[in-house]
Amino acid sequence: MEATTNNHVRSNNRKRLVNLLFMQGEMTKQELVERLDMSLATVNYLVKELTGWGLLTTGRALDSTGGRKPVCICPVYDARYSVGVEAASDTLHLVMLDLGAHITARKSVPLKQENTGEYWQRVGEEIRSFGERAGIPKEKLLDVGITLGLTMRDEELVARREENREMDMDLKLAREALGMPARFRNSTKMAAVAHCWQGKREGSFVYVNLGQKLSAAFVHEGNVLDFAGINGELGCMLVPGASQIRHLDGILSRETICKRTGSQSLTEFFGKQRAGEPEACAFWQAYLQDLGVFLYNLYCMLGWRIVVGGSLSPWLSEELPALEAQIREWYPFEQSGPEILSASLLGEYGAAVGAAMLAVDKYLEAAKQELS
Repeated sequence: MEATTNNHVRSNNRKRLVNLLFMQGEMTKQELVERLDMSLATVNYLVKELTGWGLLTTGRALDSTGGRKPVCICPVYDARYSVGVEAASDTLHLVMLDLGAHITARKSVPLKQENTGEYWQRVGEEIRSFGERAGIPKEKLLDVGITLGLTMRDEELVARREENREMDMDLKLAREALGMPARFRNSTKMAAVAHCWQGKREGSFVYVNLGQKLSAAFVHEGNVLDFAGINGELGCMLVPGASQIRHLDGILSRETICKRTGSQSLTEFFGKQRAGEPEACAFWQAYLQDLGVFLYNLYCMLGWRIVVGGSLSPWLSEELPALEAQIREWYPFEQSGPEILSASLLGEYGAAVGAAMLAVDKYLEAAKQELS
């Protein structure tokens, strides 16, 4: 029992040290002692162990206040790399991360999503080409993470009723056609994971993904909630109208903007809007009004700050102050949070970053277990 307890303590200490260095960057042994509340002997032992694994190395010497100069202990970020992909309705977003979750390369490729082997073969080709152009040896590449803007539970799609089969995707076919190991996840939840990491912020918030469809991820004290697998499908919510009841997807999604304005892409639509075309400007004002009502209702339900991400987020950033002012005007209570709305730091690449982080986490966890 004592040996088991000692092994557990050592394993926990090792995980804490790895997490701290890979998230915060280089530190001296004395800083590790103070930040982790460990003895110097324990830190020395763990650093030696992890250096042998290839995860740590010694770095620059700092100025001394007397005696031997302290030396920084550095994480080896380039020991492995991970590729993340968002397979959106008309675009592939690809990113590459090192073990510190730093973005080392990114790319977007126009590609219409299809439920065919040919489509997934093309996705595989783009991923391989992306890795080759980055010049990363194959042995340094981890598994690929792929996200889809579809409802998922446990890495599989949730079956839809017959009238909604246009959202179907055969993941067995996809895995076979890709020609490489890959893990599939929901785009919105992975984008929320990436935002939590990139922002280095704790607390609770709602990540609203405005893209192929409308969805959300709920983050409580820094953890993305996954209690029902399909939670966050806000685009399925119904809205009463003058003549018919509509889904929110039919009002706020990227697909709706393009379809209702006769635009092939958001770039084309916003080109019209910024050129002052009356119909595009009128549509955009109506869209912002509908979006403001939706965000207000969401804030009333939870009282959590709201982060807007997805393919629409780069175009919405400059509109958020006015939307927040409108929400505060509508809000009937004396007190509201210091911040209600903000834009995702990663924009349209958020989901791909989150997908790439899965393999990074898996590798670091395997390294920690191997050394236990």
